[in-house]
Amino acid sequence: MIKNKLKQFDILIAGNSLDFDVEKRLFNIAVFVSFLVSILSLIINANLDMPEVLQVIIAFGSIFLIYIYINSRILHQFFIWTYIIVALLILSGSWLLNEGPNGSINYLYVLTLFVFLSITNHNKHLIISFLVIGNLVILYLISYYFPNLVLSYPSESIRNADLLLTVGYVIGFSALIFSSLRRNFENEKKTIEIQKTELELQNKHITDSIQYAKEIQQGLLQDTETIRTYFPESFVFWQPKDIVSGDFYFFKECGQHKDKVVCALADCTGHGVPGALITILGLSLLNEITLQNQEPTAGEILNQLRIRIKNALRQGKRSVENRDGMDMALCILDKQTKVLQFAGANRPMYLVRSGELIEFKPNRMPIGVHHFDGKAFNNHNIQLKDGDIIYLFTDGFADQFGGNENRKFFLANLKKSILLHSDLPMEKQYKIMKKTFQDWKGANEQTDDILVIGFKI
Repeated sequence: MIKNKLKQFDILIAGNSLDFDVEKRLFNIAVFVSFLVSILSLIINANLDMPEVLQVIIAFGSIFLIYIYINSRILHQFFIWTYIIVALLILSGSWLLNEGPNGSINYLYVLTLFVFLSITNHNKHLIISFLVIGNLVILYLISYYFPNLVLSYPSESIRNADLLLTVGYVIGFSALIFSSLRRNFENEKKTIEIQKTELELQNKHITDSIQYAKEIQQGLLQDTETIRTYFPESFVFWQPKDIVSGDFYFFKECGQHKDKVVCALADCTGHGVPGALITILGLSLLNEITLQNQEPTAGEILNQLRIRIKNALRQGKRSVENRDGMDMALCILDKQTKVLQFAGANRPMYLVRSGELIEFKPNRMPIGVHHFDGKAFNNHNIQLKDGDIIYLFTDGFADQFGGNENRKFFLANLKKSILLHSDLPMEKQYKIMKKTFQDWKGANEQTDDILVIGFKI
């Protein structure tokens, strides 16, 4: 009951927290209580027969204070510096007329400094401190060099009474300020806790949705066992940067007699959710193209894919050009003749044969809108031999930052690593490649999605 009454009283004086921030509410309290203290001082000083000039100073100050309070509380006009100057003038006059260094006003200066600091921004605290302390220093200098300007209390009993009342002011005013601050901080803490809970809940919903999207994406990609039905000696090192990936791979039998295998690897624009959306589009279109064309070449598949990607993303039909698309390396292996077709859109193919690494370069253009998108993709025909190993990869591994100098891994090091371990079983190569990446990355954040495919003929 008492707590609710105090809260209502606080709102009545300081204003609602929805209309005023903490500093403004404290300013309203400071001005209002300063006015009450001034009125109370007038009454007390009249009964204690204090000098009339003191009464005049406090009276004029009270008028200014009520004017400042009305402007801040009702009109939302905050004359903070006017309040500070008026308060210091009242204090200065009271200090000189209340026995200066030995009077009660010294206690009020301490409280005043605390109040001024609580109603101003942090960047003004140094100026406020200098102003209050400087004012007090000037008063002490006046009392030292012009002692006749400092009036003593009419009697010891009046002095003691004034000291007692001033201490009461300080304690009461401090309690009110601290009470208001505490309530405001408690309200802010509750608001922050509510916002934190809401954000955590939203984050959980988003994360759960993305986790489910990951399951969908993984369901669309073939599992390792399915891939090994095409290439018994093979590996797929797929490691998304985020929960879902912008890199994808594609394996599928094609040809009228199912005597060919399409193997593709792609790096879509972006990573995470945006990249994952493009991967679904790419997988769907690759399925569509290979179903509709029984005997495609690798270059023709990329040409068809580019046309369909551009149409699906309405590239060239918007006022602001959409540059989304993908880089891709695509192979078609004839199981009978062991002839491999390769076509690349910004992604090369490595062939390791008898301890030598041969690089087949791609076209320097993506699958998507590009200033060379009228040019067909080159189709390479390579006669493979038993023991040849094919490697396809996106740029995530080479672009990963790490090592002692925190630099990229680079393609040169990837080539060396591939060639160094190419004589090992494919499963062993996969484990070494994964460990090499983790050791290089160290404590760094993963830069991009990682995808490396290797298969042995």
